[in-house]
Amino acid sequence: MFESDEIDALVEKARTGMWAPLARAVTVVENSPPWEVSVPRASQPCHIVGITGPPGAGKSTLTGRLIESFVDAGERVAVLAIDPSSPLSGGAVLGDRIRMETHLAGRPGVFVRSLASRGSHGAVAGATRNIARLLELSGLFDVVLIETVGAGQTEVAIVEVADTVLLVTVPGLGDAVQTIKAGLMEIADSFVVNMADRPGAAETARHLRLAAGRADAVYKTVAVDGTGVDELRTGLQKRWQALLDGGRLAAERAEKWGSDAALVAEAWVGDCAASIALDPHEPMQNAVERILKEAVRRWTS
Repeated sequence: MFESDEIDALVEKARTGMWAPLARAVTVVENSPPWEVSVPRASQPCHIVGITGPPGAGKSTLTGRLIESFVDAGERVAVLAIDPSSPLSGGAVLGDRIRMETHLAGRPGVFVRSLASRGSHGAVAGATRNIARLLELSGLFDVVLIETVGAGQTEVAIVEVADTVLLVTVPGLGDAVQTIKAGLMEIADSFVVNMADRPGAAETARHLRLAAGRADAVYKTVAVDGTGVDELRTGLQKRWQALLDGGRLAAERAEKWGSDAALVAEAWVGDCAASIALDPHEPMQNAVERILKEAVRRWTS
């Protein structure tokens, strides 16, 4: 198991300005099963922002512009960019960092890491939770931006990781009925109509305001030239301060603790199931019972 004292040692080196130990710690956490990683809770929280939305909405460009805006405002930034893994080869391009290179120029204190989804569902990588906690534990960052894989309506795992979920969309993806469909719309805290210089942007923003029930929850941006990004960053900072001042952050994170445990248990049971030769002709109840017994045996041994 990758214990907390090992993590602390690597994090302490990173605090002296050495990124390599922090990068190594991230690699170890990424490559370890979730039940073999113990990341202690940070004494000083940082704002974890999930940026999600459909493919082609401009999430990477917007993330790059947010890096610029946060850093220029004096904030320290880390970015986790999730890229899809091939279902056939298992490989991933990990190209989101390439899209952000322009925005990183002259800003050496930004930590950016690409992660492959590795077959995980919900538009995030399986290790995202633990890596976000690791970055928070380092004390090196004020905000961690997590850019998900292009997400559909039901891919909502980011809500279990982020303090604020930012849903990025563009004009022309659907009508008012599409806007109010369940899924991503329900878990988003704020909405961004990107490419707002296109026809239909005002109508899309209006539908989102009606669905959200709050006019201040919707922002319009043109990420390619940075229009509206500073206003979005200011809105995110205000929300973070409200979470801290009202005590909501601790309460919301406590609610997610049970979900985290359930996800680790699910991964553990799945790993145990893969090690058992099941008879396809036996009753399903018997197969489930065998898997659970094996999970208990291995966990307690």
